[in-house]
Amino acid sequence: MLQVIVNPAGAGGKTMKKWLEAEPLLKAASIDYDVSFSTLQHGIREITEELTSAGEPADLLVFGGDGTMNLVVNGIRDFAHTRIAFITCGSGNDLAKSLNMKYPLKQAVETLKEGKTKRELDVGRVTMHTAFDKDLVPADREITRLFNISCGIGFDAEICAFVQDSAMKKKLNKVNLGKLIYLYEALHVIFTTKQGKARVIFDDNEIREYNEMLFTAAMNEPYEGGGFRFGADAAADDGMLDFCTGDSLSRYDFFRIFPYAYSGSHVKFSGVHMRKAKKAEIFSEHPLWIHTDGEIEWMSDHVTMELIPEKLKMML
Repeated sequence: MLQVIVNPAGAGGKTMKKWLEAEPLLKAASIDYDVSFSTLQHGIREITEELTSAGEPADLLVFGGDGTMNLVVNGIRDFAHTRIAFITCGSGNDLAKSLNMKYPLKQAVETLKEGKTKRELDVGRVTMHTAFDKDLVPADREITRLFNISCGIGFDAEICAFVQDSAMKKKLNKVNLGKLIYLYEALHVIFTTKQGKARVIFDDNEIREYNEMLFTAAMNEPYEGGGFRFGADAAADDGMLDFCTGDSLSRYDFFRIFPYAYSGSHVKFSGVHMRKAKKAEIFSEHPLWIHTDGEIEWMSDHVTMELIPEKLKMML
C-alpha cells in the first residue's frame, strides 16, 4: 500500500491543495493508499520514522518542498526497503529542478502505478563535531544530519537562517515569488557576514587553506537557494559531492559574481574554488551557520560533509 505524507500547512496551503488534486487521480488509478497529515506534535520526520521502521517494504508519496524532503530523508530508518515519490509544492523547489521533475500530476500518478524504482540517488551527511545554538551555547554531543540537495557552512547557511525567520517569505509565496526570498536575504547578509580563516581536508589527504572563507557548500544536486547553480556539474548519482568555496571575495566581488551563479558560470571567477570529492572535513576560525537543504538549527567550527553508503530510491 502506498503511504501518503502531507503537510497540510506547507507552502501557505498549496501542499494541501495539491493533495486534493492528486487524491481523485489515485482513486481513478486504483492505487491503494493511506494518508498521514503532519501536525506540530507529530511531524514529517516522526511519521517517516514510523513508516520505515518495520523492516518491510515501504513506498512513500510525499507532498511538500525541499524542507519536507529533508525531514523525510532524516526520518528514513531502512533505506534498503524504502522508496520515495515526491510531488513538489514548495517555494524553492531546488530538488525538483535538479532532477528535472516537470511532469504533470496525472503523469506522476501513471508512473506510480508502474511500481518501479526509476533512479537511486546519493545521500549526503554532515557531522557537526562541535555544535552551538544561535547564542553560541555548545551542544553536549556531535550533531548529525542527512541532506538531499546540499549542505553549506558560512554565507549560504547564514542566508537560510535569515530566510527561516523572514516575514517576507510568506508575502512572496502568496504571489508565487517565493524563490526571491534567498536573493532578498543575500543582499542583507553580504554586509554583515563574517569571513575568516578555514582549513579543508578533502578525502583525508588533500589540504586547502583559505584566508577569508565566505562559505563552502557541498552540492549533491546542481541547485540550491531557489535556483542558484552553485554545483554546476553536480549529479546525485555519481558517488561524489561537488564542493564550492568562496574565498577572499569583497562585497564588490559578490555583486559582480553572484548573478552568474544562476547559470553556474560563477566558477570562472578568481576566488571561487570547485572540487569533487567524497568527503571534506572543515575547520573554521569561528562558529558558522550550517544548513542542510536550507534547514537551519546549529552553528559549528568543525564539520565533516560526506556521502553515506545507502541510496535514496525514487519512484518518480
